[in-house]
Amino acid sequence: MNKLVINAYESPDGSASFLNFSLQLNPVSIKITKSTDNLKQSKDADGKSTSASTATFQPAKITLKFTLDDTGVVDSSIDGDSIKECISKLETICVTPNDETHKNPYVHLTWGNTFTDFNYAQVTALEYDYTFFDRNGDPLRSVVSLTVTEVEDKFAGRTFNSPDITRMPVINDKDNLVKFSLDQYDNKNYYIKIAEINQLASIRDLKNGNQLILPPLKK
Repeated sequence: MNKLVINAYESPDGSASFLNFSLQLNPVSIKITKSTDNLKQSKDADGKSTSASTATFQPAKITLKFTLDDTGVVDSSIDGDSIKECISKLETICVTPNDETHKNPYVHLTWGNTFTDFNYAQVTALEYDYTFFDRNGDPLRSVVSLTVTEVEDKFAGRTFNSPDITRMPVINDKDNLVKFSLDQYDNKNYYIKIAEINQLASIRDLKNGNQLILPPLKK
């Protein structure tokens, strides 16, 4: 069975990985929230915020619920010697700040194709309920709720030469949609599609300092 894995990194570009956590039991629920309250607005060349229609990044909030069980009922073993050790490892991966950056790690979730379209994220909430104990009072089962929120700069430090990868270039002087179409798709005829995706009023509605979204397109 393919298990969901939480991969932890020191930076949001996916470099410097240091730990991962494989779920014993896959989530019983996955809740994804995208709200207009979460829109991160770009600024134009004068430093003024652009309208919401031109915002370039809307972080998703993903909440997982899963169970850790050390009662012997579940065939697969937990990722640790005990439930408390599992929780300690989760805390290290998810919420313990880095000594140098003083920020908690960046994480990326992998489980088939479920999370392939999501950025790297940071955990904003880790909750766990102990629901079963041995005679000494040590927990044998825990229900965990994990909330992660996407961060920007998914593609920081990477090279983009393929139309199969989304790009978000910054608009500079003398840029135009035909140029972006040629650079990204090797075809100048996609400039109208780029305008539609970015909700531009016209193909000339480019503001210096804003970002464009250039996703993969079916040719």
